[in-house]
Amino acid sequence: MESEHHIMDDEHRIIESEHRKIESEHHIIESEHHIIESEHHVIESEHHIIESEHHIIESEQHIMVREHHIMVREHHIIESEQNIMESEHHITESEHRIMANEHHIMESEHHIMDY
Repeated sequence: MESEHHIMDDEHRIIESEHRKIESEHHIIESEHHIIESEHHVIESEHHIIESEHHIIESEQHIMVREHHIMVREHHIIESEQNIMESEHHITESEHRIMANEHHIMESEHHIMDY
């Protein structure tokens, strides 16, 4: 009888041990599930980072295009200012020729009056 009692105790311990083993395996599976979820979140975050970097690159390209347009406009402004200065120079030269012609006319009128 005592032997049967020992056998039952041993069987009970074996059952408890197997139960603890199953619980441990369940915890391992839960932990692996959490790891997989975490890895999925990491992948999603990396995807968002890549999207953000792509948007930054697009924005930088737009800025570069705008800066190029500004430089072209500034170049046109400089060319226009140079054309204005050249025109003003031609006007000044023409005014000098007019003044010289008026001076010659006045000298000629004085010569005519002297006769």
